[in-house]
Amino acid sequence: MVEVHKVNGGGPTHEGNVYLIVDEVAALIDAGRDASAILHNVGEVIDPRDIEFIILTHCHHDHIAAVPALKAATGAKVLIGEGEVCDLGDDVATGSYRYGEDPAEFGIDGTLEEGDIIRLGEWSLSVIGTPGHSPGSISLYEPKARALFSGDTLFPHGNIGRTRRSEEAVRDLVRSIERLASLDVLVLYPGHMEPTDDEVNEQIMASLAFARSIH
Repeated sequence: MVEVHKVNGGGPTHEGNVYLIVDEVAALIDAGRDASAILHNVGEVIDPRDIEFIILTHCHHDHIAAVPALKAATGAKVLIGEGEVCDLGDDVATGSYRYGEDPAEFGIDGTLEEGDIIRLGEWSLSVIGTPGHSPGSISLYEPKARALFSGDTLFPHGNIGRTRRSEEAVRDLVRSIERLASLDVLVLYPGHMEPTDDEVNEQIMASLAFARSIH
């Protein structure tokens, strides 16, 4: 049976959620900022060296700062959407300056594009391009479990990820949420806030209405 654990608890404030998927192949979704807390929490479930993938929904600092330490500890391959154009190591591109921290620098082992499937065993994650919050944001959907990892594209209770508020970015975000609204989602694993299984499709529709209201 597949297990999903939120493993970033106890880290610094304004840290993106980090999810450990335990299947035949173990994977982390995003990396947060506090590698020590993440590795401790992972170690309560599995040996961190069993993690094969670190899948990044986008390259903002609160989701990638711990990648160098996590990659060193696990040996995992780091994957990111091919359209994500952040310049790793650039404090403006990644937003690390907002946290008073140095930008993370690390190598990417592979890129993901629309329609790619990441096979973990019982679960297979479908890659969905969801630009708007960032140019190359991705979301991940597991159809059998009806589980959606939305990154910062949308959050529970009708919330959405911040955009640059340019017309193009907001338009992209609306289109991306429209795509997610077409899915049948039982459980939402957002990039911030808590996972939810409470009438998720209705929550996504509320996020879509909010995004359209600022368009």
